[in-house]
Amino acid sequence: MTLADDVREHHRRCAPHLARLRILAADAHGARGAAELVREIERATGGVLSEAEAAQRDVVTALRDDERRSTVIRFLSARLIRLRTAADDVQAAAAEGDAPALRRRLWLFNSLTQAMWTVQASFCATSRTLRAMEHASRR
Repeated sequence: MTLADDVREHHRRCAPHLARLRILAADAHGARGAAELVREIERATGGVLSEAEAAQRDVVTALRDDERRSTVIRFLSARLIRLRTAADDVQAAAAEGDAPALRRRLWLFNSLTQAMWTVQASFCATSRTLRAMEHASRR
């Protein structure tokens, strides 16, 4: 599998967690108790974070010989910290029982997640381009 395939696979595995979060946000005032809602949100945000972290590890590993590696690590780590903070905010809104805040924070978490996948995918494209250029220069 290529790096792009690996990142796409992590993204694919992330999709059910994001869908679950949207369902939970829509049903924040439903029959589910607050403790159960918080647990389900923790599981779903944890799943998203796990896949984002795994994709980040794949990207960083693929760039092991790249001079930009340390910059990429700092950049992706900062984005991941922001995503973790957003996950904490979602969980806090659920624990407080604040449905409007939960929806707003889930929207932000979803947006940050999509941005993370976009950035990781761009590194896949960059990595492919660099390898193609290296291969062509050897001919």
